[in-house]
Amino acid sequence: MAVIESINQDDKKIYYNNFFSGDYNQTMYLKKSEDDGSHKDKFYLELYTTINDQNVMQGYLYFYLDLETRSCHFIGMKVLDEFKNLNMGSLLISAWINFCLSNGCEHIAVHPKQRKPFILYLLKTYSFDVSDLSLYKTRSDVITICRSVDLDDTTRYLMFKDERHQRNFLQTNICRSDDYKIAIDPIGLYPLGDIIFPLQDITRKPVEYILQDHSYARYKASQVLLRHKR
Repeated sequence: MAVIESINQDDKKIYYNNFFSGDYNQTMYLKKSEDDGSHKDKFYLELYTTINDQNVMQGYLYFYLDLETRSCHFIGMKVLDEFKNLNMGSLLISAWINFCLSNGCEHIAVHPKQRKPFILYLLKTYSFDVSDLSLYKTRSDVITICRSVDLDDTTRYLMFKDERHQRNFLQTNICRSDDYKIAIDPIGLYPLGDIIFPLQDITRKPVEYILQDHSYARYKASQVLLRHKR
């Protein structure tokens, strides 16, 4: 709590020291952002490493925080292309969950406009989900996240419940930039889980993913952080 209260707008302070991902030593910073027009406090967790004596950002996660209502909303996350496949996404999410729980946030949720299918799936592995599970049966904007049964294949496969939703997703920058592959036939694929993924250009009622099991999330986050600690 003291770290949050002492940080000014557009300032950043060291939040964690002595992390590593792959061969990179890392420091994580907490940064308070400029007002983005939402009138909410917006924070970043940023991962840096030193390369050739230069401080290089590797990735970041950003979120809204309201300490009065003890609520926090995940907005998004990015890992730079040259640092992908080193589990930095899990590291950032674990640090964020730990941050929320350590600061007494009781309502921990995902912003309804989150636009990356795999991140929604990753958050589900930490016990985030929609409150009404019947929506997976009644809504058409459901995506099944899959992986190949061949463990050497790291492609992110998506299977859509609705073909129109699939066509619209194929036109998005997210689909093009994140190298998703659309799967029509489930043969050779292993389903990881379902997400509800409304697109902005289709009239859909947004859904909010809420942390369902605080104890499990804290345990999993602590285990991931421990694996990345020097």
